[in-house]
Amino acid sequence: MRLLITGGSSGLGKALVETCAANADDQILFTYCRHEDEAQALVGRFQNVEAVQVDFCDEDSVDRFVERLENEAVDVLINNAYAGSAQGTHFYKTEPEAFAEAFRCNVMPMVKITQACVKGMRKRKFGKIINIITSYVIDVPPTGFSVYTATKAYIRQLSKSISKELGRFHITSNCILPDYMLTDFGKVEDFQLEQMKEAHPLKELLKPQEVAEVVCQLLKVSQQLNGAEIPINAAQHIL
Repeated sequence: MRLLITGGSSGLGKALVETCAANADDQILFTYCRHEDEAQALVGRFQNVEAVQVDFCDEDSVDRFVERLENEAVDVLINNAYAGSAQGTHFYKTEPEAFAEAFRCNVMPMVKITQACVKGMRKRKFGKIINIITSYVIDVPPTGFSVYTATKAYIRQLSKSISKELGRFHITSNCILPDYMLTDFGKVEDFQLEQMKEAHPLKELLKPQEVAEVVCQLLKVSQQLNGAEIPINAAQHIL
């Protein structure tokens, strides 16, 4: 299969590329923005991996990539990229423009890229769309995550519409809802980490590799699994 992973050079995206690329029969194309050295290192490690630089906050950059997708037979799209920081400030201190900017840099690129991939999926009568959301949409998010969570909630609801509309074309749209992971994205203070570990049922925070393993399992399942939301949080938050 031909896979497209957005935001694949670091954190969860890197784990997704590494895990999916372990199957030599699959071809992986992933996007990155700033981490060129990390992206090229992945390309050097795997013969079935290709990287392309795309700035989700630059409309021209996104549009050029969308044009390229017209010639890419993408079977699986994993919407993972998030431009900006997950953690901000209190809602009442957040400038309204921050919500509009997060929408512009995250939702609109996701919409354009997904639509481009769906065109080919419809013709081939097959496709899998996997959207990385967050478990914060299930319960009350931490202070400072209002912009991030609102953006993810929009994509979550959009995923439901996609699953309903495209199921008859054997195209699925499912969501992964991971809990906080130890990456450079959305860093918190050390004392907060200790509090989170103490409150965790397993006393151990989620690792990106654990999420990647779940995502890669979705590549093998029947197209009957459609419109699903899979939390990965040790049952701390239940749908």
